[in-house]
Amino acid sequence: MAQSKAVQILGTRGVPAKHGGFETFAEQLSLFLVKRGWDVTVYCQLPAGKQGFADDWNGIRRIHLSAGSGTFGTIEFDLKATLRAAKERGVPLVLGYNTAILSLLFRVTRLKSVMNMDGIEWRRQKWSPQARVWLRINEFLGRACQIILWRTIPASSNTSCVIREPKK
Repeated sequence: MAQSKAVQILGTRGVPAKHGGFETFAEQLSLFLVKRGWDVTVYCQLPAGKQGFADDWNGIRRIHLSAGSGTFGTIEFDLKATLRAAKERGVPLVLGYNTAILSLLFRVTRLKSVMNMDGIEWRRQKWSPQARVWLRINEFLGRACQIILWRTIPASSNTSCVIREPKK
């Protein structure tokens, strides 16, 4: 019997969508794939101090992981999700590059992954100067990982001017 296709979605706060574009994308893609027979796992962030757990939502396996709030809470959550995903079945789909350095773990474990580097986040004025530096470093690292180690597929013409396919 053939093994089913599996994907793990990281880089969002989880599903159902409550926060914005990546969460909406994760929800819609997950529901689309489940209807087509895929095994879908989405990592969901819980407030600090809460006990982690797994459940099922509309056929989507959700892994709830506890982490703090703010920038460091996001990094903590992404680290926990990445470490867990590296041990699970399915292609990791990382939405965003705010912790792109963590994707090196997938390379070390020889797990093929996909990263959606949507937009140029570090240029947004909503972030503090420290957060913008962190985002800029991770954009560079994410782009370097994609160009050097994997194939890059720009999501839009706005990002294709920054992220280019490696020359052959």
